[in-house]
Amino acid sequence: MERILAVPRRTRRVRRQGKRREKDSWIQEAERKLGRRFRNRALLRAALTHPSAGGEGRTFERLEFLGDAILSHLVGLHLYKSCPDLSPGGLTRLRANMVNRAMLARAAKHLGLPTMLRLGKSEEPGGRQRPTLLAAAFEAVVAALFLDRGLGSVTKFLEQHLLPWSSPDPSLDPKSELQAIVQAALKIPPRYRLLQHWGPPHARRFEVEVEVRGQRLARGKGGSRREAERVAARRTLASLRINHNILGSSSG
Repeated sequence: MERILAVPRRTRRVRRQGKRREKDSWIQEAERKLGRRFRNRALLRAALTHPSAGGEGRTFERLEFLGDAILSHLVGLHLYKSCPDLSPGGLTRLRANMVNRAMLARAAKHLGLPTMLRLGKSEEPGGRQRPTLLAAAFEAVVAALFLDRGLGSVTKFLEQHLLPWSSPDPSLDPKSELQAIVQAALKIPPRYRLLQHWGPPHARRFEVEVEVRGQRLARGKGGSRREAERVAARRTLASLRINHNILGSSSG
């Protein structure tokens, strides 16, 4: 019989160290993309390891559950403060619009989460673009950040990576919608300026302009000043759908 040579202890140790460094480099890269350093990297590892990859599936799913609750709480608090004139029904619809599957998946892509995830063969390659999976991963990351750094850190994270880019809801008042988005991104409300009005009293027309920190975003016309403001807000929201960086250029 051939003699089976035992692997030297030092070789086994070197292999373990190599695997550990590989794990650490993956997490470090994820931290860099997220812009957050974790005290407990095991939390981030669990949030980015899908059950299909053979990780602790129960931990991932528990983080997803907690993240969903945290998102609902923080987005609701944000809307309560930034939209004082919006009705409870309007607040509920806007919150649902901001934390739905499509919006969370979009935020996950913006973050680069698809490249960070560890997936099993059953989820490759399409899983990295599947909205349900990406939304769950975003919720899991939110929960991991909460457990590691607290609610304040999660609030800053959402202000940077979710709230400013939320899609408009056409069923809501456009001025309230725009105010929520601008308030989240820049901490100030948009300003409406009357440019001109004309016509007889029974058929008066108004033109207004909406601006943020001196940057002119859109104009609107209407039979009342309020109607003109709504048109300007609606046009600004339409522009935000196309170019999310419009508000970014106002943050200087």
